[in-house]
Amino acid sequence: MKKLLLLSASFLFFSLACPGADAAIQSVDLHLKHHEVAVTFLDLSIGEAVLIQGSDGEAILINTGSSLSEKELMNRLQMYQVKELRKVWLTNAEEAYTGNFTALLKYFDIDEVFLSDQAEKAFLTKIPSHLQKTNLKINQKLTLMDGVDVEIINISKAGSVTFVLSLGSQDLLLMGETNLELEEEIASSGRAVEVLKVANFGSGNGTSTELLNAIDPQMAVIFRHNNIDVSESVLERLSESWTDVYYPYRIGSVTLRVQHDRYDVITLPTKEVR
Repeated sequence: MKKLLLLSASFLFFSLACPGADAAIQSVDLHLKHHEVAVTFLDLSIGEAVLIQGSDGEAILINTGSSLSEKELMNRLQMYQVKELRKVWLTNAEEAYTGNFTALLKYFDIDEVFLSDQAEKAFLTKIPSHLQKTNLKINQKLTLMDGVDVEIINISKAGSVTFVLSLGSQDLLLMGETNLELEEEIASSGRAVEVLKVANFGSGNGTSTELLNAIDPQMAVIFRHNNIDVSESVLERLSESWTDVYYPYRIGSVTLRVQHDRYDVITLPTKEVR
């Protein structure tokens, strides 16, 4: 049975710009308390990017979106008051995930990049030698920041990473590829999660009924790719499993404000509805 999903935005402080502007909300203060973490699925027009923030101002970016969304990404990082960005995760070598990596190096003093060996070989942009590289391995467990742990579940032949973000008692499964064999493995593990990031922009035959029944997510997030349409069969299976689906590129950035045993969902409409 799914838990009650708590919705609130009363603790936010934000300032507004002109209606219809690219960033209608100019500044967001999440007021994170000690041991609270925010995970934001950024509303890029093209590509995937997830921002993790701690109460001490630490920030980590998982993927950078497409270069066609560079202005949006920089606006969102500014909007969420990201002043330092030391770590960047690249879970896939494709442009929709890595397109703004070089641009980020111009704006932030990044000192560590996480990616798989396969992704590093396929990544067309050379990683500067001064950056520390952490190469991800299957079954590896890492602590990203206080209260944020990662377990690498799978790495595909192409280097796409599937992993679980654990924040207190809340687990987020970020699928890296549409792979039914992998989904069967996860389903048989007995693992349940609160949030699912749907693989490969909602395309293909992934996100199976077996997976959804096993992990029983409260919500799912689907990013946008300009050359990939969301599969109607995927949406049908999500609907049948009573999973709430969030599309950041349609409704605005989606933030989870996570405490140890609960989380709140905040959607911030930063653009005109698409």
